[in-house]
Amino acid sequence: MRREVAPALCLFVLAVAPARAAAPEPSPSPLAPVTIPLASPTPARSEAGQPLKVIERLYVNSFCSRFVQHFNVAANVLVANDARLEQSSADLDRVEADYVKRDGALRVYDDRNRLIAEVGEMMRSIPIGQAAINDLIAQARSTRDPERKQQLTIAASEMQRSVDRQRAVSYDLSNVIHVLLDKHTIQDTAEYQIAQTMPYPNIPVIVTTLDDPVPEPHSTSAAEALAPKPATAKEVLQFDRERYIIAHAESRAAAAADLIVKSCVVEEHN
Repeated sequence: MRREVAPALCLFVLAVAPARAAAPEPSPSPLAPVTIPLASPTPARSEAGQPLKVIERLYVNSFCSRFVQHFNVAANVLVANDARLEQSSADLDRVEADYVKRDGALRVYDDRNRLIAEVGEMMRSIPIGQAAINDLIAQARSTRDPERKQQLTIAASEMQRSVDRQRAVSYDLSNVIHVLLDKHTIQDTAEYQIAQTMPYPNIPVIVTTLDDPVPEPHSTSAAEALAPKPATAKEVLQFDRERYIIAHAESRAAAAADLIVKSCVVEEHN
């Protein structure tokens, strides 16, 4: 049964004073940003030019700005890599489908190149996310507020769990890339090497070393096509299970981060 995995992290944004020029609207995203506005020294004005009545001011301290800064960096990396894992999942399915096609060699070559690009981006981005998570862990250790310390520890540890899983999956995918390049023909098998040591040619060698050649793309024989199919690469790697664990860790991190942000906001009513 296939599990649908969706990004669970949200981004927290420190807003600029409303008196400044508005930034362009971002493109639609499944992530709904949560804004922590900074107090504006200049009263906002209506379209008619009249000052608007200030209902409340929201302030954030250095603890909150530090948390939001590092959380956003880590969250951006994790969510971007979730999208890359989604694409890698489709590529692994495509490799399995393309392998037996008549032009399978060319198709699998393209599939492998896509995997190389996605895994390369993941491996380059993970150290950036790890550095931000390390900052969150350090902030949790130095925080004296017990409630914030607890929630910050949960958020950092769950994000660490997620990035650890993403790193492990990227290593597994890199192995798949190397396997797709492996040309294990009949001449590379142990049985063939043993047969070459025989004093007379064409002597059958009754040896089984579980070293069968790997069929090239598009070269699957009729017998192989009718044989029971082995486990897919995604099943061997437990790919969907890993993504499920990553999504749950990110959900718990987002829930803890939301509590921290709520504790950061101090309201001043007029």
